[in-house]
Amino acid sequence: MKMLLRRVGLSLISVVVFAWPSLGADGPKVLHVLAVKAKGDPAAYVQRVQQLETIRQRLATGGTLRVWRATVSGADVGTLYVGIEYANLEAYAQANTKLQADGEWTKAMRDLDASGLREVLSNSLLVEITPEISAREASATSNPQ
Repeated sequence: MKMLLRRVGLSLISVVVFAWPSLGADGPKVLHVLAVKAKGDPAAYVQRVQQLETIRQRLATGGTLRVWRATVSGADVGTLYVGIEYANLEAYAQANTKLQADGEWTKAMRDLDASGLREVLSNSLLVEITPEISAREASATSNPQ
């Protein structure tokens, strides 16, 4: 079932990338964010993320991976956020296609899911709007009325 959902999701992303040119190769940056509650020692989960990053690097999927821990956030203190920033939606779709086709990646993900090291709280794909805001502000300051 999970594999079916992943494939449907990747197909949907591909349709969006090619049907909506503004989100394609010249589109805004995207950030894939996974919010996770680590079970037990968070360092063990972060170590698994580092192993996955090694696979991503081998596959040259692009993007920049970072991990954050919520420190001042009420009930969410301790939540880990794994984020991978891509140049655009097309780069994200291409990276995911490579990852899903790689046997080492899929095995590592299955092992992580079975490990009990985490509870996935959310899985989000964010599209940057900052350039749109910056462009409007630049236009407003260069054309004072």
